[in-house]
Amino acid sequence: KMVHSPTYHRLRGILQLSTLLSLLPISITFICAQLWHNFRNGEAAKKNLSDNRSVEEKDDLLNSTISTRQYTVVLTGGKMSKTLHLVRSLRCFGDSNPDVSMRIVVLEQDKFRHSATRFSSCVDSFELITSPRISPDAYMNDIYDACKKHQATHFLPVAAPVEAVYDSKLKGRLETDLAMKVLHMDPALCDILDDKHKFGTFLREELKIRSPRTAIVTCNDEARAHNKTLQEEKANGNLKCTMILKNLSYDPIHRLDLFQLPTSDSNLEKYLQKIEIDGNPITNKEPWQLQDFLANGQEYSAMIIVRDNKLVTLTCCPSSASQLNYVHLEIPSIRAWINDFMSSLQQTEHTLTGQLCFDFMVLKEGGKDVAYPIECNPRVHSQCTIYNTVDVRCTLGALLLESTPEAEEKMKVLLRRDYTDKNGKPMKNVFWFYNELFKIVPNSWLFSYNDANDEKIRAKQLMSDIVISKRTFYTFLVYLPAIVVSLVLLLPVIIILYFTRSINGNDMRQAKIMLLRLLAFLENLSHPDECIEGDFWCQDPLPFIAKNHIQVSSRLLASIKSGVEWKKIDFAIGKVVEVGGD
Repeated sequence: KMVHSPTYHRLRGILQLSTLLSLLPISITFICAQLWHNFRNGEAAKKNLSDNRSVEEKDDLLNSTISTRQYTVVLTGGKMSKTLHLVRSLRCFGDSNPDVSMRIVVLEQDKFRHSATRFSSCVDSFELITSPRISPDAYMNDIYDACKKHQATHFLPVAAPVEAVYDSKLKGRLETDLAMKVLHMDPALCDILDDKHKFGTFLREELKIRSPRTAIVTCNDEARAHNKTLQEEKANGNLKCTMILKNLSYDPIHRLDLFQLPTSDSNLEKYLQKIEIDGNPITNKEPWQLQDFLANGQEYSAMIIVRDNKLVTLTCCPSSASQLNYVHLEIPSIRAWINDFMSSLQQTEHTLTGQLCFDFMVLKEGGKDVAYPIECNPRVHSQCTIYNTVDVRCTLGALLLESTPEAEEKMKVLLRRDYTDKNGKPMKNVFWFYNELFKIVPNSWLFSYNDANDEKIRAKQLMSDIVISKRTFYTFLVYLPAIVVSLVLLLPVIIILYFTRSINGNDMRQAKIMLLRLLAFLENLSHPDECIEGDFWCQDPLPFIAKNHIQVSSRLLASIKSGVEWKKIDFAIGKVVEVGGD
């Protein structure tokens, strides 16, 4: 591994920051284009809604001024897009029901004090709390104090990986002392679901439902012993499948490695040395896991909302190692496994309430699709951003606070109606603007937003013809002034990339691929009803600017100051992915 000095990482941070600030004209153009589209469509929709209301309905709306249901919801995770989306869903639910009074409080740690959610018109109060990495007790006490101060009725944790367990430990205290409803699971169940090995063991031994084999690895010698055993199975022809070695803790650096056993002793030693240098060695305190590597299947992520062991809503999406594009799909094999999971859970002493997500691998077995759970994360998933049409957003807000069979069925109907066509293909795609824009540029020392197999994808794209639709051309004209201004501001960055050979002006193949990707990006922008930006909402546009040009910029400035090694920007979380970071 090449080790770079802090000066190198500071330079990368400065150039990335300069890039984002130079692209501000494009962000403003995007907002204006979205608002104009919404104005044209929204005014017609409002007129139709008004015309279709009966006199009695209009009288009811005028007379329904007394709020009989009062909610004060405290959420954590203010830096993340999923928190912003849940806040908007709750606000939409409150605003669409005259008898509901909604107050929303968002909490976040100090280093994310400039979070986009803070700038949302849907938030009544934004407060800072201690990070659990600094003090778990202070973190829990700060949440408790905020709930008490605001007389909260509900606590909805939107946790980073390190926080979910502490949120569960706080559950009993909030429910007992403050008589709150905590939309999260108890500590015992959270501890099981949050640990990949315990989760797999729980499925196989207690619930007795389908899951891959799992083994815990607490030191390098155990990894070597497992490798030797698997080498022997392979030599004897008894190896059913390879096993993947992965960190039990959230690991933004090695979560994409997919390192498999058995392998040669030398390869294993190199990998063990690599993860130790990277600061994530296998130890008894920070163990790793071995799990069956299920090849030749389709990977999906699934988010569910559960209340008292009852499934409220489910959404699935094709998954990848670095997920920043979401659609909604109905996958029967996954729904069947989730139903088995809920049925089996109801036979135990555990009661599950919360928002959680699963990773699945769906394989063909005997001509049928069969779903295998890879892992579970007991926290809200960014997949929730697909609940983004007006009525779906409002229904999600309702389901979060007061789930009813009628609302659950309504959500199923809306998802079938608005999100998949008659062939079951997705009709809407959620994306993050700058993550997609930066994918146009090939991976380099400065930009690294494409998948590891990007070179193969680009090679296939070379076979495509350059085709410009009328909508794409008009969209290009709309953005042209902003593109010109941004390119002028970006000239220093472009010159540096050119002289470091990250961009080769003489390589016509690379130029063609970048043009094709730019046209595809503009084509998506020309369909705002189908391609939906993860942070943008016409009724609350400011957080889009705040996320990309304030929140992310503040974290880049912090990385520049420290000189820490970093990989890229995660626009869904709004953080700089640092080596050894959370």
